[in-house]
Amino acid sequence: MLFVLFLFVALLFVVFLLLLPVLYSLQAVGSLFVYPRQLKNMFGNKTLRRNHALEHATIVVMMEREPGRRFNGFSDDDGFFVQGVRSKEEVDSAAREAARRLKAGEKKLAVHRNCGTTIVAANLLAAVFFLVALGVGLYLGWSVYLLILGGIALSLILRVPLSLLLQRFVTTDADLTNAEVGWVEPAGAEMRGGLLGALLAASSVRVRVFHTDPEAVEVLRGDGAVVK
Repeated sequence: MLFVLFLFVALLFVVFLLLLPVLYSLQAVGSLFVYPRQLKNMFGNKTLRRNHALEHATIVVMMEREPGRRFNGFSDDDGFFVQGVRSKEEVDSAAREAARRLKAGEKKLAVHRNCGTTIVAANLLAAVFFLVALGVGLYLGWSVYLLILGGIALSLILRVPLSLLLQRFVTTDADLTNAEVGWVEPAGAEMRGGLLGALLAASSVRVRVFHTDPEAVEVLRGDGAVVK
């Protein structure tokens, strides 16, 4: 009886492994309804893109100072968060150096191969290759399953180059001419949901960034009207 149960469980496991590439590809197709819209929204938000660039640059500077350390980060309209830090002072110093170097023209600091954009790139590629595999396989009579496996492999190979391209032109903006680092503060309630959030918040800080884009400054005329 135990042997039969073992064979049944093993068979289910094998079937799951065989279906895993298809399930992954179907999940990736679902991302086509989400990621392009998110990328479009981010492309239209220069403040967020500049904060994202400064976040990357800050983490790069911190890793240059202490190779081997690992950090995570994410950005919003008010600045960005860095996880895995020891003190506010080390982040404040790194952020100010990062801003200075970006303003000096080191745009490569704004692009990082470990950015979450790489996950986006992998899903988009897997989705496209899955649809191509279906079309080619059904039209030419080739093995759709093998084409799907090939598409997944190709998406994993190309995900980093595409991610770097998306970061360079869509999700970051290294022009910090009108941006300044404000201050560094402990992570707030944004990261304190549940036990995991509390643990992350203990080693996380928020960097406030201020933007003074002349084209967005409101000017009050003598008659009380506000003009851009």
